[in-house]
Amino acid sequence: MPSFAACAQKKVWGGKNTMIRIAACDDKKENLDELCGYLELYFKENGKEEAEICRFQEGKALLAAIEILPFDVYFLDVLMPDLNGLDIGRRIRREDQRAMIVYITVSREFAFEAFGVRAFHYLEKPVKREELFDILEALTNRGNHRSLEKISIRTRNGQVSISLPDIMYVENISRCSVYMLSNGRQVSSLCNRSSFEESVGLICQHPEFVQPHKSYFVNMNYIQALEAKNLTLDNGMQIAISRKRMAETKRAYLEFLVKGGSVE
Repeated sequence: MPSFAACAQKKVWGGKNTMIRIAACDDKKENLDELCGYLELYFKENGKEEAEICRFQEGKALLAAIEILPFDVYFLDVLMPDLNGLDIGRRIRREDQRAMIVYITVSREFAFEAFGVRAFHYLEKPVKREELFDILEALTNRGNHRSLEKISIRTRNGQVSISLPDIMYVENISRCSVYMLSNGRQVSSLCNRSSFEESVGLICQHPEFVQPHKSYFVNMNYIQALEAKNLTLDNGMQIAISRKRMAETKRAYLEFLVKGGSVE
């Protein structure tokens, strides 16, 4: 198994002392060289952060590297001989819900499948520098924006601060808002004197959350499947969709997918 240190890496300095780690994977060296060249150029000219770019020519080598240390952003070629980019993306999603995935494809026909692993975006080959730079700008802005999104919850043990991207869903149980986090932890608020909607504050109007039932708010980043009467989440949890909220739930989730899992 190749070690992480064995992959080709390059650090590119931007304007801040923060690091964004990027993996680029394409089995064709000329395509990989072009992509990494554009990535390096962006962070030299426009980068808001320091970037570490690691290149891979096969999916197995990338997965081996991830076992040691995951990346913040993945640029994945869809069609590769050993493991295709969609399979790699699904494996990444099993362990990491917050990583940003960009697919590189020869055809738009793969775009819908890319949404299935909540890809941030996709690029058609040959990659155009302007399009890539636009995506990098959105990626870096979104990463900074999401890291600041937190809510404070009053619990029996005092105030608890939670990052919104870590919340899978919120459930109203006996007038308490119970927050289920992606790491399996639960945080329960004090009993609410106001409505459930008012008690969850920012979540109620947040574009990445949907209310499929009067007792739930769900983070759409964690939806694995939208079925006739239920939402299935990544942890296997099924949440009923009420008849009253069916149309709005489907509309919100479709908009979320069409925008590549990035609703601002």
